[in-house]
Amino acid sequence: YIMPALGGPARRLTYLGGTACQPVAWSPDGAIVFASNAGHWYSRATFLYQIDPQGGEPQPLPYGLASHLSYGPDGRLAIGRIADDPAHWKRYRGGRTGQIWVDPTGQGQFSLLKATDGNLAAPMWIGERICFVSDHEGVGNIYSCLPDGQDLRRHTDHDDFYARNPATDGTRIVYHAGGDLYLLDLDRDTSRNLPVEFY
Repeated sequence: YIMPALGGPARRLTYLGGTACQPVAWSPDGAIVFASNAGHWYSRATFLYQIDPQGGEPQPLPYGLASHLSYGPDGRLAIGRIADDPAHWKRYRGGRTGQIWVDPTGQGQFSLLKATDGNLAAPMWIGERICFVSDHEGVGNIYSCLPDGQDLRRHTDHDDFYARNPATDGTRIVYHAGGDLYLLDLDRDTSRNLPVEFY
């Protein structure tokens, strides 16, 4: 569905069926990118599609099984595979550990990001770094690294509740932890609790 940011009626855009459908990004040309499990026998397996905000037929993207996508500069991409919220499988290290695959040149050649040995989720390409959630140190926090997996940095310090469901405007990250909203400013490398106002 799509609706005006200031409120108003929602309009349905997709009719694919399935039991999961999640918007994950805006493409550089303004299309909505979403993940859906429509047509797959396993409900947790999703593929990426894009659709014009004005409507029309969804177009499948050629990246195989994936649940997240983030666009970097110059056509570069970061894709999340099996990248479920780590808070659901805390400190999981098995065969369904979340993966991030990176196309560091924009030429369509992907390689596995090996920044940590933990469960990785929610890739966000910000500037020259890829941000993500990982709980390899015990609790889910937001980290970043270079596209080759080097120079790992931790940006949040939650030691009780996981950082969850982050979203970015290309510079800052908004996420929630323990029922509170936070704003992470990567330029200042600071995270602060956001006041929530209800109207």
